[in-house]
Amino acid sequence: MSEQSVPRRRIPRGVRIAASILVGVIAYLFGFFTSSMAVTANAWAFSDGKLNDTGLVAVLLLFLVWGLVFLRHRWPWVPFVAGGLLTAGWGDALMLLIAIFHLVIRAPRRQAITASAVGTGLIAFSTLRMCLAPVEHNPFSIFFLPDPAQVTGLEATIPPEDSHLAIRIITIAAGVIGLCTALGVGALLRRTRRMTAVESIAEREALRNESLTAEIARQSERELLARELHDTLSHRLSVISLHTGALEVGAGTDPEVASTASALREEARASMEDLRHLVGGVRNGNLASPRPGRGGSSPPSRATMSAIPELISSVASTGTLIRPLIVIQDVESCPPALDRAAYRIVQEALTNAMKHAPSLPVTVDVAVSAARGIQISVSNPLPHGSGSVDVPPRPRYSPSSAREPGAGVPADGWSPPGSNPVPQRAHLGSAGSGSGLTGIRERAAMFGGEASIGVVGNEFRVQVSFRSFSTPN
Repeated sequence: MSEQSVPRRRIPRGVRIAASILVGVIAYLFGFFTSSMAVTANAWAFSDGKLNDTGLVAVLLLFLVWGLVFLRHRWPWVPFVAGGLLTAGWGDALMLLIAIFHLVIRAPRRQAITASAVGTGLIAFSTLRMCLAPVEHNPFSIFFLPDPAQVTGLEATIPPEDSHLAIRIITIAAGVIGLCTALGVGALLRRTRRMTAVESIAEREALRNESLTAEIARQSERELLARELHDTLSHRLSVISLHTGALEVGAGTDPEVASTASALREEARASMEDLRHLVGGVRNGNLASPRPGRGGSSPPSRATMSAIPELISSVASTGTLIRPLIVIQDVESCPPALDRAAYRIVQEALTNAMKHAPSLPVTVDVAVSAARGIQISVSNPLPHGSGSVDVPPRPRYSPSSAREPGAGVPADGWSPPGSNPVPQRAHLGSAGSGSGLTGIRERAAMFGGEASIGVVGNEFRVQVSFRSFSTPN
């Protein structure tokens, strides 16, 4: 992620609310003071130089009117209307300036222009009225009284003649400075807020573009990988299926060859289905999603632990002697990725045993439960070159005779009666590169499991364990 996309540190909401309330209290107190001083601009508030009852009631109303300053954020038009009335009838423009400031910042452009124009006109009218009124009724005349003690009792005294011009200049300057401050600072903050919003949108769009670019790159890589997988493997699997089908038809007089050819054809067909699923998953990016199984298929049509018995039946149909002990529970509560990884580990361990120790019995122990996790153990005796191992005869039967684990299986493995012993010496170890065992270790580490692979006594053993997984509530 680029430096520009790093999010800015925001002020906590509680701090912003406390600061807003504090500013509101200060504005309330200062505004009430200035409005009280502006009483001197209204002759109707005095009788014989003293504040009369009407003026006293007006001053008391200022307590309520200045309470509207706390609405400046949410409803700035409320203090704007109240400030306009104070400016036109009272001579105090402070609340109007505060409202104009917030409207310029927050209101839509047309409303902000309207408020600025109306406020400017009201302030100009109020300033002109004060300049034309008698000097003793100007609030700024208090700074030019000869003796401050004469203000006692709010007596309206007449300032010296030579101060009249200065009072009018101060009045005009106060109006101009206040209006320019409200409009200028408000416009600056409005622009700043707008630029911040634009930058925020630009950052989001940049992040979105980066995400889309990465997704497009990943999609291109998936498409390339899918094409390579399909073009490389599809043809070869089709040729294998075609040749094994021809071999099965031509070997009518040799049941063993026909059985092996039938098993190979079934494996080739299942591999084609797996390849189609793999290519589609790679292209769509949903490789972990299971696809529906097809009951009765010798090779499993889905990668899940519940299909491990089908996998064992498929391997046993090729003539490999399997000694299974399968206890699987709570598969539906297992995470899909872990479910798929456990199936692939068993599949790869069986493939490794068939390649490096052909015709030797394979012991498969799988125990799955939510409370105890997943325990996988696949072992086979070492080949003759590594020690003396009693190799049982290779059975001869068709894939349709493959049984589910535990159903009429002898204690020493799956071997249908009446099979003729045919010694097998062919080795497939030359076709292996060791990447399968590396993949087992990587899958175990990916999900926090432990993998132990190697020679134990006279056996080559693959042991993998995963910790418990929670059941859904």
